[in-house]
Amino acid sequence: MGVAVFWALWELAALGIANDAVLPGPRVVLWQFQQHAGGDRGLEFLGLEHSSYAVNLAWTVGTATTAWLIGSTLGVVAGLGAARRQWLRDLTEPVLFVFGAVPVLVVAPLLLIWLGPGPASKLLLVTFYCFVVVAVVAQSAALNIPPASEEYAATLGLDGSQRFRNIVLPATFPAVVAVLRLALATGVGLEAGAELLGSRVGMGRLIALRAQQGNVGEVLSLSITLGLAAVLLDVLIRAAARPALRWQG
Repeated sequence: MGVAVFWALWELAALGIANDAVLPGPRVVLWQFQQHAGGDRGLEFLGLEHSSYAVNLAWTVGTATTAWLIGSTLGVVAGLGAARRQWLRDLTEPVLFVFGAVPVLVVAPLLLIWLGPGPASKLLLVTFYCFVVVAVVAQSAALNIPPASEEYAATLGLDGSQRFRNIVLPATFPAVVAVLRLALATGVGLEAGAELLGSRVGMGRLIALRAQQGNVGEVLSLSITLGLAAVLLDVLIRAAARPALRWQG
């Protein structure tokens, strides 16, 4: 329903403007995408390694997903560990908040200077973002568990590791899943944004080249494709986590 309403409003706006160079309608954008999705040699002359949209999409999503897996795993471990150990929290909390407040637009150019326009700079950027966001939320969720829950479990004879498995992990899982979804969607956007600044492959680089050409239709189609890929990844995460969240109803 929402897609149909969006499509209709977009079509009406395009008809009102009546200028494809400013706002092409959805049918024009779809036609342009079909025409160039398989490749455009003109883009390769501009320095793009692969002009196929599928290759560039796979590159952007693959790099972002890999960085998300690394950063999120480290973030969950660091966040839950810091919630259980005061010395670790004292060590990580200031670092997470300080570096988490640094704008991505400041970090990205620095990484490009230090590591070059290859995949390493983008991988590190998204990994770091995912680590910070997931660690902060995981730590906060674990610290919000009422102490009485663990105290009661302790009276039943559960040791520290058993309380962690049976109380902390189930109680924090919904919040961790929510932040994992947010981190992955944002990570895909960050990856594309970093490619805009400097790369020879990826959806961000494609969008930058199409923008230089003034091709609004292609920019819209590539941006929508990237958004749909992020939505698909989110659906996969929700499907994977659903069995573990069934107890929530």
